Amino acid sequence: MLLRKRGMVSSILAVALLVAILASTNSIVNYIDLQVQTLGGLVNLSRTYLVLGGNATSITDSQVDARLARKLSNLSCVGYMLPQKMLTVNLTSGSSNLMVQMRGVESDAFFKARKAYMNGTAAKNWMEANVGEILARRFSIGLGDEVSLSFGGRQAKVRVVGVFVSQTQSDAELVVPMETANVLDGNNNTVSFIEFSLKDGVSVQEAVNRIVQTLPENVKLVQAQQMGEFAQQMSIQTLVFLNVWSLAVYAAIAAASYVVAARLIIESSYELAMLKALGAKKLTPFTLVFTYTTTVAFIGSILGTALGTVGAQTASTILRWIQPDVDMVPFLKAEQALQTLLLTLASSILGCMHPALKSTRTGHMGQPL
Repeated sequence: MLLRKRGMVSSILAVALLVAILASTNSIVNYIDLQVQTLGGLVNLSRTYLVLGGNATSITDSQVDARLARKLSNLSCVGYMLPQKMLTVNLTSGSSNLMVQMRGVESDAFFKARKAYMNGTAAKNWMEANVGEILARRFSIGLGDEVSLSFGGRQAKVRVVGVFVSQTQSDAELVVPMETANVLDGNNNTVSFIEFSLKDGVSVQEAVNRIVQTLPENVKLVQAQQMGEFAQQMSIQTLVFLNVWSLAVYAAIAAASYVVAARLIIESSYELAMLKALGAKKLTPFTLVFTYTTTVAFIGSILGTALGTVGAQTASTILRWIQPDVDMVPFLKAEQALQTLLLTLASSILGCMHPALKSTRTGHMGQPL
């Protein structure tokens, strides 16, 4: 009887739209979390350290004496040693003109340390360069292309001899020999930072203490971020944000259920009065209102989960058509869908409880028929 009310469809849609917000948010967060966890598992930098300028606020601002790398390489506890120079340069390729991060390195040891895959060869002189796959795909840079670089009024023209994939942030950078970076920077005596690793089997604490004693006072030693721990912290922070956001949505569902139940009691006063006149038990109105509201919440939750998931996937597909370099595939886990359904029902029950209980105390026989 009550399920035939005209307002049921609008009530279901109201709950469905609220649930769709949760489902779409969950599906997008799941994709982001998967990518972060994948990146965290690809790189382990737990024994990697950086020597930076003491007053540097960013890597591009850092300046370290280039001779310090030779001093550190003489220590028996140090593994690989990679002096690097980071510059933000203007790159011109065909009709494209953009600002990119350029990394100057001394040899192809940089690519070996990153376990990079190279299509082509590593740059061997100041007129050659390697480009990361992300940067190459985004701006259509290929093998053999010539690009112009400018920095601080200085210019250099280089030819791309290799496109590499390292599964690190370097895939969005231009990597050139240190000689090229020095030509653009105009300074051969400093580098941005020195990256090095500790050999296996050495005591980390003893090695770090020995290195610190070797370093001058105007530099600092920092440990590179451990990607596994970073990914875990990112997941925790994302989960906290999602939980707070979910509380607001479930509160809205509870409020919507309250309105639905209250409106149902008002609009169905005639039917409830007839049931009372026919000898229905006192809890019958409560059962009817409770069943109606939970049914609306159940159908709305299923519909909203489907709308949210399909909507997020459709939006990501359209976005890929507009911007091919954006690749996002949202997905929703089965346990998340079940959790959303249960919490929606719980919120709906909480919201409708007061009007439903109030309906048992209302004298429907006294209301106009």
